[in-house]
Amino acid sequence: MIAQPTLTIRVLPTVILLQERSEMAKGSRGSYPKGIAKRKEILDAALHIISVDGFNHTTLAKISQAVNISEAGVLHYFHSLDDLLVEVLKERDIQDMVNFGKTEVPSVDMFDEEIDKDWNPVRVISTITKKNMLTPGLVELYAHMSVKASDHGGPAYAYFNERGEFERQLVGHLVDRYAEVHESRPTVSSEHVARIMQAILDGLQIQWLIDNSLDMEELASEAFDMLSVSLKSGKITEG
Repeated sequence: MIAQPTLTIRVLPTVILLQERSEMAKGSRGSYPKGIAKRKEILDAALHIISVDGFNHTTLAKISQAVNISEAGVLHYFHSLDDLLVEVLKERDIQDMVNFGKTEVPSVDMFDEEIDKDWNPVRVISTITKKNMLTPGLVELYAHMSVKASDHGGPAYAYFNERGEFERQLVGHLVDRYAEVHESRPTVSSEHVARIMQAILDGLQIQWLIDNSLDMEELASEAFDMLSVSLKSGKITEG
């Protein structure tokens, strides 16, 4: 067994661009074309196994068998097991971003057109939570690694810190644009709205990991519908 799940969540389908692509060009692990391809194969295999079997039933042995190399061979392409698991999360983010925005590189401006088309944040949240409910193993992986992020010297810290900062930047931008489109003036800062959104999703997914009978999609949609109404009316106030 690789690890035990703890608490927390996936928030939004954003992405931290894979830094190893530039690092490989400078001669880091797996920098040759065959090494790059094998590394990608390992990440895809690990992502699939965790998605299908669940995080608790994923082992390094399963991953190594899927790519036809030894367990030591798998870790040759990564600095540690934690590094491998963080890279799996990054690969998931990359795939989400490509599916959502047709690009691997995130940008706060790329969503402006969608907001101008009567963008519906409730529908977006519904889609995100529905997908998460279909892949509990990845939610468990995210939860496990988020706790490891408390170690500021580990790979999880850099990932969650950078990802969280980008998410708040992105959500803050969306809130500002949403308020502009609907000509509202919420009195709470956009950064605080972003953190409220993260807290709502954090709490719901913690509850869902404990009790899978909860309809996370319905609860998230109801919460964000209330938040959307408040944003449109400009009635959000800081307590």
